[in-house]
Amino acid sequence: MLSSFDDVGFSQLLRAETTNQNYKVLLFANKFYAKLYLSDDGASDWRGLGEGEIGDQTREELKKFTRNHRLFFIATEEKDLSEIQPNFSQAQLISKISLLDNWLKESKDLTTGRKGEVSEATKFKVACSAAWRCQFEGCGEDLRQHLTPSMSGNYSYFAHIVASSKEGPRGNEQSEALADDPSNIMLLCDKCHRLIDRIAPNEYDADRLRNMLQKNIQEVNRLLECLKMPNAEMIVIGGAIEGQAFRFDPKAAEEAMWLRNIKSSNPAEYFVNNALYFSASNNNNYWANAFHLLKSTDLSRLKSFLRETGRDGQLRSLAIFALHGSSILVLSGRLIGDSSPVHLFQFHRQQIEGKGRQWAWPSDVDEPLSGKFKINILKEPVSTDSEMVLQINLTAKIPPEDLPVHFFKNNDFKFPTVELTTDNCNFSVISHPKDLELLGNAIDSIYRKIQDEWRIRKVHLFIIAPTTACIRIGQKMQARHHSDFTIYERKPSIGGVRGGFEATIQISSTKVTLVSNSEQLEID
Repeated sequence: MLSSFDDVGFSQLLRAETTNQNYKVLLFANKFYAKLYLSDDGASDWRGLGEGEIGDQTREELKKFTRNHRLFFIATEEKDLSEIQPNFSQAQLISKISLLDNWLKESKDLTTGRKGEVSEATKFKVACSAAWRCQFEGCGEDLRQHLTPSMSGNYSYFAHIVASSKEGPRGNEQSEALADDPSNIMLLCDKCHRLIDRIAPNEYDADRLRNMLQKNIQEVNRLLECLKMPNAEMIVIGGAIEGQAFRFDPKAAEEAMWLRNIKSSNPAEYFVNNALYFSASNNNNYWANAFHLLKSTDLSRLKSFLRETGRDGQLRSLAIFALHGSSILVLSGRLIGDSSPVHLFQFHRQQIEGKGRQWAWPSDVDEPLSGKFKINILKEPVSTDSEMVLQINLTAKIPPEDLPVHFFKNNDFKFPTVELTTDNCNFSVISHPKDLELLGNAIDSIYRKIQDEWRIRKVHLFIIAPTTACIRIGQKMQARHHSDFTIYERKPSIGGVRGGFEATIQISSTKVTLVSNSEQLEID
């Protein structure tokens, strides 16, 4: 199969192939596009050069060959030339350029709508359905100015799927009946219109174009419906994690919001966006950098942002996109709280296709059952206990022997211990928005027990869980009414051996403390 070219490409190729050569040129054409063949002087074999659009620039190159009686023509009624080989013995000499000009005129008449004109009412309906943009998949060029009466030049077309003439691209017995039917007409820019009618018409049959038109109308309607969606402010809590850079795609995030029937009118606000070289959460420099960001700018910015209200005086809805270390995420959840409407978006690493990509909630996941999350009391408290261990085992289970020895030794928990888990721990344990609702209920139950019943003053928190779960845990820490939480994270593995757990930060009702050096930051 020959390559397809537009008029400019065809003219450049023809010039490059024939300069200083004694070639004959054959034009094998139906009524709207053509193939070009070359043959050495005196040779009977022709080789294909390409197929596609013959326009003014290619005409100028072909004109040179009429002077030396080296331009030939074969006409065909076939509409798809891609698999057809001409009968070269039928080649007729074109001695005058006017013969080529007649073919060019007929070709343009068939592909620019001069036969079977589209009515003004139909044009308006098609343009509205397209939102005045090119409907070819992946183009979307804004054609509003091109459609105004004051514009000179033809930069946009109301292109027929089934041509308005039986002889045109995709034309058939229904051509006349469909000539003014909006379902048979696409709004296209000049480039895309030439592609489907004159450059590669064989690649764009009627079924493909109808499908393209239907998808475009559906997508335009969906996007316009977003204007009705409630607004939510986009907050990004992202930073490098253990040497992996954080790259946020705002477009994918916006698409994920649309799928949840919310939209963002403002650019995303970024918080705790640490540099790549401060990416190990057990590294003192990591926390020094994080505390510096919070103290210098981020904490005051976040508080101010959370205090602002919308036009109706209500607290603004938030859309949270988070990908950070678990300690930062828990702290972020504590700062954000759950008094404002909050939409959490889970990052799904393996989901790289579709609207919203990794930030979209999977569409093929069933709503979870109410008993998905389990609360296991691994050791009950005695009346004198003031400390306890809380394990959040959602992505994977922490083996008890991996806990620091002062929490578990000789097959025995040294403090009251509670586990929040599920029957099937895995990376996709949070795959439905309902998961976060159920998780929040389970966390509430645990907090009530350890604070109201057990009267625990200090909780040692170990988390192996998705990002949204970490934020949810922090959100449930009520300001001025919760125990002190010390959060632990694993140290990096060395030589294939998993690192142990080490305390990172302690969150109290009014401040957060960096465990490594006791540096403090007021949060209320």
